[in-house]
Amino acid sequence: MLTDEIIENFLEDKKLEGRASGTIQEYCFRLTEVKQYLEIVKTPINSLDGNTIADFVRFLQRKGQKAQTIKNKLSTLSVFEKWALKEGIVSSTVVSPDYYPKTTENKRIRRLSDAELRTFKAYLDTLQENARAAFYLMLGTGCRVGEAAHLRVSDVSLRGRVVYIDIKDAKWGSDRCIPITDKKAAQIVWKYCEGVKIDTRPLFRLSKRTIQGYATAFAQKSGINFYCHLLRHTYAALLTEEGVPMPTVQYLLGHKSLGMTAHYTQSAITDLSNLTPEI
Repeated sequence: MLTDEIIENFLEDKKLEGRASGTIQEYCFRLTEVKQYLEIVKTPINSLDGNTIADFVRFLQRKGQKAQTIKNKLSTLSVFEKWALKEGIVSSTVVSPDYYPKTTENKRIRRLSDAELRTFKAYLDTLQENARAAFYLMLGTGCRVGEAAHLRVSDVSLRGRVVYIDIKDAKWGSDRCIPITDKKAAQIVWKYCEGVKIDTRPLFRLSKRTIQGYATAFAQKSGINFYCHLLRHTYAALLTEEGVPMPTVQYLLGHKSLGMTAHYTQSAITDLSNLTPEI
């Protein structure tokens, strides 16, 4: 069964990885709920299968929980499963985005406009070097803020004249080694890396929450509805506008499905001139 001791060991390991106290508390709350459910259905943690996960989702839905709340809980369970697999507690992982509850309304997310991007970049030039480089990394790769926060110096490499980042232990197993596709972003990140001491600390010496704090400060200062994840949508949309194939965008973002990538690229500004004959 999923015991309190197993949960405590998991939480301790995540603390050692540098996860924020708020994240640890959420992990604890969510895994305790999973534990209670598994006790009800008399299912050991090493016997999880797709039917059990689907039933758990329906159980949460009957309790009136929103789709995003359920997604967050499944995400935590996925992180736990990967840890449990390494510890030999389970023999395989089960949870994947396929079990996410479907929402009845998929809100369209627009990318930052060109003018907003210029305003944002001007803001970045006012920040300290590490924060500036962190945001340029997200601008140039579309990586998640948590992925940027957990990078180490050794995860950045120069291959020829192209800067790559090696993203490990990513959400939903989306580990990937990807290039920084924006030239200015690549130059800024590489110059920053050259001046950073190689040690066990995160590359940018910033937590996910601190990076998000800079984003909030920019939103308040500029009046733009800005948050870190919007950079990921903007990156995907800009690649689409440049004609980059959808499967390539999917790989760069680390998505499991083209459908998710399509959601991210929907705000691309499409040139329809070749479809609109003159009269």
